[in-house]
Amino acid sequence: MTFKVLIIEDNHSFIDSLKVMLRDMQLDFVHAFRYADALQQIEKFGTFYNRQSSQPATDLVQDETALPETKVKATGKGRGAPKPAPLYNEGGIFLIIVEQNTESSMKGTDFIAHVAKKYPGLPESDFVLLTHRLELVPAKNHGFPVLEKPLRALQIRQIVQQKLKNAQDTVEMQIRLAIRKVEEPEVKESDAVKPKGKGFRDFIKNKLKGEELTETASDVKKPAPRPRKSATKPKKSVTKAPVKKAKGK
Repeated sequence: MTFKVLIIEDNHSFIDSLKVMLRDMQLDFVHAFRYADALQQIEKFGTFYNRQSSQPATDLVQDETALPETKVKATGKGRGAPKPAPLYNEGGIFLIIVEQNTESSMKGTDFIAHVAKKYPGLPESDFVLLTHRLELVPAKNHGFPVLEKPLRALQIRQIVQQKLKNAQDTVEMQIRLAIRKVEEPEVKESDAVKPKGKGFRDFIKNKLKGEELTETASDVKKPAPRPRKSATKPKKSVTKAPVKKAKGK
């Protein structure tokens, strides 16, 4: 799989030199001489990262729960549930290399700010700004690297390699999610076991049910207890023998 890089530069020889510096990478280059042409290229190919907000690619890869969701309009009786959108669009632009002074009316920094606002899939971290003089770039905490010309191959290669790694991790995550969806089919709501409720209503129902059980138990007559045998043994009656009277008295 190749990843698309948009180069905004009006110098043909520099574009060729940049392609040579990055020739061994899995990249597909498109270029534009003016910012207006670059906007047309973005509209044509779209963005690689499918994000609803300007979230860095590393955060998108690390957090699986942050998948963007697309709203489906409800039609007829059924209501459409939110479905997770793919993490990436194959063939979309994932990196833009911009020259600061391509046009006199607009600078590269202004173009980046405009595109990042218009296209949520391209935040400032997906840009690289090139300039002949660093001191002419407005001092600001930019979210993109700024490289000075003449360009060093090591500098641009390190930046692009990191961006490629993030994009490849995103693709691998999308594949893992697709495999997991096949191996673990979705459970229907009717088949799923509903968990026991812990709300206030359930508490009242359980309490009333317990009171009914105690009332019915109290209404049932208990059998009379059997008389216990006394432990003391009965006394034996002793009969005294009659006393004989003596004669002559």
